[in-house]
This record gives sequence, C-alpha cells and structure tokens, in this order.
Amino acid sequence: MRIKRETILMILIILSAVIVSYAIYKNSSAKLEKVCIEDKACFYSEIADNRSEREKGLSGREALDNNNGMLFIFEEETFPGFWMKDMNFPIDILWINKNKEIIGIEKSIQPCKTEKECPVFYPNSRIKYALEINSGFSEVYGFEKGNSVYF
Repeated sequence: MRIKRETILMILIILSAVIVSYAIYKNSSAKLEKVCIEDKACFYSEIADNRSEREKGLSGREALDNNNGMLFIFEEETFPGFWMKDMNFPIDILWINKNKEIIGIEKSIQPCKTEKECPVFYPNSRIKYALEINSGFSEVYGFEKGNSVYF
C-alpha cells in the first residue's frame, strides 16, 4: 500500500511539473529569429517588435550567450535612440536598413551607472532594424557597412 501511495504521489508531482512547464512555455512572449550576417556568423535573437519590448531590450540581464542577440524591429524606418540604462554588460549595435544591409556599427557600448551619464546612441540614417550582440563580436567576425543580413 505504501508503494502505491509513493508512486501516485510521484506521478502527481511529475504531472504537475509538466503542466506548469507547458503553461510557462505557452505564455512566453520570447520570439526567436536566426539572424545571419552574410556567411560570417549567425545569432539566435529574441525579437523586440513592440514598444514595451524595445524599451526593455536587454536591460536587467546578467549576460548574453555568445550565439545570441536581440533584434529590434520597427514598423517604419526611423532614427531610434538606444542607451545602456540598467544594462550589466557591454554590447555592439548593428544598424540595419530596410534592405537588410548594415549601415553602421556602434562598438563596445558600455553600461552606464546613472541616467545623467547615460549617452543615447543613434544611427546616422534611418533604420528598420537594430541587432544587439555581445561587445567585440562585430570586430571578431569582421562585420562592416554594406554587409547583408538574413533572417
């Protein structure tokens, strides 16, 4: 009788864990896209395609895995401002136009401690996309203006 109770209890615990995991997965807002820069490198990138996701960006995170990034998608071509408020690690930003070409790169942008010392970074011309990756990767992979981006 004791074995039956333990078995039933174990089955209920496992079933509960499966149900909770599925609910978390189903309600997750993280959308992923594989973003490749020519044949140089690819990054599995979270999509930030609405205002609240773009405002939050990567802030508050401890790190970004080496093969990951965040792709910001704008409804129209624009001159968005990016800053490093509440960031915990430096990044590179690839500015990408509507033709999916890199039109500029901000390298090794450092986190800022206070809003007063937190500069805002803008592309030199209108963009449709921005890709945030770990600092130094644009140098490591040799990304440059004119490179094509695929996703």
